[in-house]
Amino acid sequence: MANSFDKTLMGASASAGGGPSDDQFNRVSFLSHFDGANNGLNNAFDDGSASNHTITAAGNVTQGSFGPYGTNWSVDFDGGDCFTVPQDADFNVDAGSYTVECFVNTTFNGYQNIIACWNGGAGGNPGWGMFISSANKFGMFIGTVEVGKAGASVNDGAWHHLAGVFTNSGATVTLYVDGAQISTGSITAPADNSASIIRIGAAGNASATSFYKGRISNLRLVKGTAVYSGSSFTAPTSALTAITNTKLLVLGSNNFLDDSTSSHVLTLISDPKVTSFGPFLNSKVYDPAVNGASAYFDASGDQLSATDSADFDVGAGLFTAEAWVYPTNPASQAIIIGQWTGSHAWALMLSNNSSRTLRYIIKSGGSFYDKIADNTGLPLNAWSHVAFSRASGNVFSIYVNGARVRTDTLNITANNSTGVLGIGGNSGSYWGGYISDARMVKGSAVYSGTSYTVPTAPLTAITNTKLLLNMADGQAIDSAAQNVLTLEDGANISTTQKKFGDSSVYLDGNDLARTAVNPSFAFGIGDFTIEGWVYLTAINQYDNIFDMRHSGNTHHIDVYFDGSPLRLRYFVGGGERFAASAGVSLNTWTHLALVRSSGTTKLYQQGSSVGSYSDSTDLYSGRLHLGGRYSNQNHAQGYFDEVRVSSIARYTSNFTPDTEPFLDKGR
Repeated sequence: MANSFDKTLMGASASAGGGPSDDQFNRVSFLSHFDGANNGLNNAFDDGSASNHTITAAGNVTQGSFGPYGTNWSVDFDGGDCFTVPQDADFNVDAGSYTVECFVNTTFNGYQNIIACWNGGAGGNPGWGMFISSANKFGMFIGTVEVGKAGASVNDGAWHHLAGVFTNSGATVTLYVDGAQISTGSITAPADNSASIIRIGAAGNASATSFYKGRISNLRLVKGTAVYSGSSFTAPTSALTAITNTKLLVLGSNNFLDDSTSSHVLTLISDPKVTSFGPFLNSKVYDPAVNGASAYFDASGDQLSATDSADFDVGAGLFTAEAWVYPTNPASQAIIIGQWTGSHAWALMLSNNSSRTLRYIIKSGGSFYDKIADNTGLPLNAWSHVAFSRASGNVFSIYVNGARVRTDTLNITANNSTGVLGIGGNSGSYWGGYISDARMVKGSAVYSGTSYTVPTAPLTAITNTKLLLNMADGQAIDSAAQNVLTLEDGANISTTQKKFGDSSVYLDGNDLARTAVNPSFAFGIGDFTIEGWVYLTAINQYDNIFDMRHSGNTHHIDVYFDGSPLRLRYFVGGGERFAASAGVSLNTWTHLALVRSSGTTKLYQQGSSVGSYSDSTDLYSGRLHLGGRYSNQNHAQGYFDEVRVSSIARYTSNFTPDTEPFLDKGR
């Protein structure tokens, strides 16, 4: 185990469920033990149906632990994103009790709005809202009066529960941070704001200023109930639910839907992103059979396919094709699932424009039946469950998140295609983003009618399942369940060397491992730790160890070798900031940790500081590269094990590296 100093600093504690835990695990954005099969890859896919079709992966399509299931979600705002919610009497809080609460995680320094309700619409007067003040403290405004702005600063990169409670017909307001009362007093309630507009992540007025930067989770408005009272309470440790009188419940699920019974519609401004970097501490380690998984498609030639089979010939019978999708940049007409390569039969795909509206196409004889869903397009950067079915009575339907958005009655027989069944691609129109649980059922309409309850656990091979891709066969996975790791150009799991467990990831000097861009790597000006064990078999000039840039982005970091003799160097903000005072030995395991603590970044080798830089660089969303540069150059040669990225300074002075694997649960 870690020594006692590390236990205190890292938050290690005894788990109530047995075994050690890390009570800062909700600040971990990547963790891989690289414990997989020898020569294991992330692009070998298995069909979980009884048919066991051979799956061919094209391009760099890869699979990992980021999936649609779970209850620990947040939405990332980059300082220019927000949502609007239409005017509704639900937001009139001038009479009676009400509670507004959420979790926040930010390092932004300055005034920022969490939620704002403006009387009379976008051009009217302020009604009420939650904000973080210019002094980085929690406050609320009621009319033109600001209250609170007390307690500790909440821009430290930790998760904080904020709550504002109004009682006595809105005359008394009490504010809490993490369950502790920071302010209470009498105030005049705002005038009737039943015609108010809500903005989440920005000011409520027409200018939409003072944008929020960071993560918000589980934002709930309860009208008619003071959920909390007294001087303190225990802050929630699990996802909030739609209790009695809940009028708004958002940013706590895998999509942008309102989970209250009011079902308000959120309109996206710019590109907020759903992330599984949430506020709660899980009590169990990641398990793909429980937590699910997905495949990542980079919109540039990635595709999965199964050779033609009678299993996919739907003819005039019943069938269902479904999947969870998280689009990031899909091409128009990108196929989700279908036989639409070569000779055409059927497909569920996107429309032929940039709207991302679902459509289905069937070719019957020489005729094409092309039907567009009757709804707005799939949102970017959020999970949606989509399904295409033919039910009894020749009823064809498209569903999004359990709601039917297109239905047609067609007495047709789909052609028998000789092409492959494709997932994520179609002759140059490729999916960009994640796909999970692609399932094709022939002979049954799994979904029919106007609605159904979306799956809450990984799909299984039910009766008549002819194809099932759970995307859960990756061998190098992120135990924090936030990333899909691509093993580029032959990188693989190896049992030849390992620091802990049975294996590590091997890089031969011509390859690397990397994630997609992840907003949970946006550390802002806050603390972070990037660490891992390396066993280098060669060291060459410019070999990269950790690189978190993308597309030349200077607002992230790079650790690489340079100089004579070769030493590790720290690059950030467009320049090299220091060179390590000691070299790294070959053919031995070395612990490396890059840590920023209170504006100072240090590099540690085997627990000893070997370089330091006064560092206020605002670090944007990045992608983690192990053993290579963001441009797929300057590759390291050797083995990597136990790699972890945290938005916390886990070490502030010299330390003894852990003698066991990193902890991968929170309680």
